[in-house]
Amino acid sequence: MLAAMTSCGTARRYEQLPTVEEELTQQWAGKEYSDIVQAYSAPDRIVPDGKDGSILVYETISTSMSTSKSLMFDNYSTTVTEDKEYMHFFLNPEGFCYLVKTNQLVDGTARAKASSRFWTTTLITIGAVAVSIPIILSISGKREMNRWRSQHWM
Repeated sequence: MLAAMTSCGTARRYEQLPTVEEELTQQWAGKEYSDIVQAYSAPDRIVPDGKDGSILVYETISTSMSTSKSLMFDNYSTTVTEDKEYMHFFLNPEGFCYLVKTNQLVDGTARAKASSRFWTTTLITIGAVAVSIPIILSISGKREMNRWRSQHWM
């Protein structure tokens, strides 16, 4: 019960945090191209933003392949999965950042910290429950034994 209450409270607080994109936009708004490159190195590519500005595109693409054998037929199927992580810095015509878009949970943001705290709290709660169950069972078992003795011995 304690674990459920802890998880619900943490989830509610997590929802109230700014999104990673909002926090990054606030952090990088007004910063120049050179500031971003200094922090993240050269972008993978630069594309127009449609407003006479540009978008610095940082992305990591990972591909995985899995093969499975059919249970009914003597054949194999292969599945290729592609995962793309990106961070886009939108720069106005003067070269200043005005927006950040990403699909990553960026270290140092409030959501990344909250996610880490959530898992730490959950693991501590699970550990506390795991330790307390044998104690509770031991105490209740002694009470039941004493109750049985008092009913059958007297």
